[in-house]
Amino acid sequence: MSKLAGSLKLPDQPDMSLLIQWDAAGFPIGPGEDFSAYCERLKKREEAVQKLDDELAEKQETLVFGEISVTKKDRIPQEILKEASMVTKFLYGFAFEDFPGFFLSENVGLLWGGCLVSDTESPMSVFFIRASFRKKQRFLIYRRQELQAHELCHAARHVFADWSMDEFFAYQTSPSRLRRYLGNCFIHQFDAIFFALPAMMLLGAQILQSFCFPRLSVWPFWIMALAYPVWLLFRNQRGRNEFFRAEKLLRKAGIREAMPVLFRCTQEERKILSEIKPENFHNFMMDKLNELRWKVISARFLSSENKP
Repeated sequence: MSKLAGSLKLPDQPDMSLLIQWDAAGFPIGPGEDFSAYCERLKKREEAVQKLDDELAEKQETLVFGEISVTKKDRIPQEILKEASMVTKFLYGFAFEDFPGFFLSENVGLLWGGCLVSDTESPMSVFFIRASFRKKQRFLIYRRQELQAHELCHAARHVFADWSMDEFFAYQTSPSRLRRYLGNCFIHQFDAIFFALPAMMLLGAQILQSFCFPRLSVWPFWIMALAYPVWLLFRNQRGRNEFFRAEKLLRKAGIREAMPVLFRCTQEERKILSEIKPENFHNFMMDKLNELRWKVISARFLSSENKP
């Protein structure tokens, strides 16, 4: 048996009790992933993390993903990591026992708080937070606990490649109602560009009108400046409506832990759950129980009366 994440072991044969432990440790089974593929992914991650640990033990510093310099003394200790576990366990039913994370102080922006970096060729992810969090709980609007929980939600859901609601789940870790509501507005890299660029163009048009071209019509620039923010709010609300309809369906079907279930769903599955009636949930589960991921979800979060 392979040993990963502290005391947990990866079974040689499908073992529901151990698969449940792995799911609870922050490693849900991916969509369509069978037992052998799941084990192979976690073993590759173990090898990557072990290589990182060995290099830090030998050289005290190394490059992550070939370009980000990290040191052993900047490794985020487990006692700080556990702050995030309290949030993620309460919301989504998982808590990482250990995770490669580092404090960064060089080459970071003035307003930067932290981020998760993943490698497409390796199942390992690494998260970074600014060095001021080593001793402080807060920096500007960022809280250390929230920031870690946010990034670890991304890490747990990375296998789903579900960008449409990934930020929504991550931002539910925030104590701020506004961030919980608006967090899923920016889900693509170009969202921030299309949000800011028309506003800059509006500012430029107003400057030209004031100093050079008094007859310049500014109202078209106002339309452009408002159009994309309105679209972001519409898209955000549409995703929220779908999620809360699915959550309502699960609760009507007698499932108390609806959030952890939806956290482990794909976009297509959430859409289906938002549209079906409670009496059809049994048929939905019958179709899904051919998949190992749903067998684990059923064993963890569905009571005996909910199970097919």
